[in-house]
Amino acid sequence: MFESLEMTHPDPILTLSEHFMNDTNPRKVDLGIGLYKDKYGDTPVMESVRIAESFVVDSAMDKIYKGSSGLDGFCDVISWLLFRERSSLIENGRVLSIQTIGGTGAVRLAAEFLKQIDPDKGVWVSDPTWGNHIDIFLHLGMKVSCYPYQSGGGGLNFPIMLESIRKIPEGDVIILHGCGHNPTGYDLSKCQWHAVLEVVKERGLFPVIDMAYHGLANGLCDDIYCVELFSDHLDEMFVAYSCSKNFGLYRDRVGALVVLGKNRDSCVKAKLHLSRLARVSISSPAIHGALIVSEILSSPELNRVWVEELSRMSLRVKFARGMLIKEACKQGCDDAFRNVSNGVGLFSLIPVGREDVDVLREEFCIYMLDSGRINLSGVNDDNVGYIVSSIKALLGKQGGV
Repeated sequence: MFESLEMTHPDPILTLSEHFMNDTNPRKVDLGIGLYKDKYGDTPVMESVRIAESFVVDSAMDKIYKGSSGLDGFCDVISWLLFRERSSLIENGRVLSIQTIGGTGAVRLAAEFLKQIDPDKGVWVSDPTWGNHIDIFLHLGMKVSCYPYQSGGGGLNFPIMLESIRKIPEGDVIILHGCGHNPTGYDLSKCQWHAVLEVVKERGLFPVIDMAYHGLANGLCDDIYCVELFSDHLDEMFVAYSCSKNFGLYRDRVGALVVLGKNRDSCVKAKLHLSRLARVSISSPAIHGALIVSEILSSPELNRVWVEELSRMSLRVKFARGMLIKEACKQGCDDAFRNVSNGVGLFSLIPVGREDVDVLREEFCIYMLDSGRINLSGVNDDNVGYIVSSIKALLGKQGGV
C-alpha cells in the first residue's frame, strides 16, 4: 500500500528548528519558529504558569474525560477574556467557546464546520498569510483565494486590500489576523478595521479572526479591538484563539474556537455540531494546559501576575524591534529593514529571496523562513550587530544596500 505514496516535503518551520538545534556554531541565531524569546535567547516558563501548574498538580483529583467540547471552566474564561466589555453577549447566550488543540486546532475545527454547512463556500486569506491557513482549508477540499495585503514596496496596501475584499463573492469566508499579523507585523488601524467591517457587512462575509498573539502586539485591550467591533455589528463570526504565545503553553496545545451566534438557540446548535466534529477527530482535548489557563484567569492575583508578565514580554519584543532598526541605521543599511519599523508583534519580513535565506543559514548560521520572515524576539544585545552586518554583507554583494 505505501508504495503508491508520493514523496512529500516536511514542514518547513519545524524542520528549520531541527536544523538550528543541530547547528554547533556558537554564533548561530534563531529568527525562525514563532517562539517568544527573552533577552538571553531563552523561552522561559512564565511565573504565573509555574504557580498555576503547581496548584493544578496538587489538586488533581482525577484523570477522567471532560467531553468533546473541553473543560467548561477554560471555555468560560476565554469567552470572558475576549468579551468582558460585551458581557451581555455572554449572558444572552450569543457567545460560546469550544476547547481545541491550540490555535491550529481552532482554525481546523472552524474549517470543518464551515465546509459541513457549504462545501462550495470560498475562503479568502491575506497575501501573505500564515501558511497553515491555506493548507488547512485546501486539505479539506475548499477553494482558497487571496486578497492583497502587502504592497510591492513592503508596506500595508490598505486601499487595494479593501477594494479586493469588496469583490469577494457574497457569503464567502474571510480570514483576518486579529493582531500581530503573521508574517508582516502590519496591523490595521481602528479606522481601517471600521472600513473592513462595512465591507464584510455589505458582502455578507463570514469572518474568522485568528487571534494567535493576543497581548503581544499592542496590549490585551487594544489587540481585541476588531473582535469587539465586529461583535457589535455582526450576527455571526468565529475567533480562533491560541494560548501558545501569551501563556507560553506551546507544547501543551491549548486553544479555543470562540463562536458568536445570532441568538442562544443558534449557539446551542453550533456547539452540538462542533462537539460532534471534535468527537470524530480528537474525541476530547487534553485538559492539563486548559486547567492552567483557567486557574490563571480565574484568580485575581495570578491574573495580575500574568498581565504584568505579558506586558514585559510585549515591551521586550518592541525593544528588540527598535534595537534592530537602530543598528541598521548605525551600519547604514536601514533600507533593508524598512518593513521592521512600522510593524508590531513578533514578526516582520525583510527583503531577501529564498536563495538569500539559504546563504544566511549556510554561511552565517542565521535561521529564518524562506519568505524572509523573522521573529523579532530572537534579536538581542549579543547578536543584533552580527545579524545586521551579515544581511548587509549579503545584500551588498547583490547591490541591494
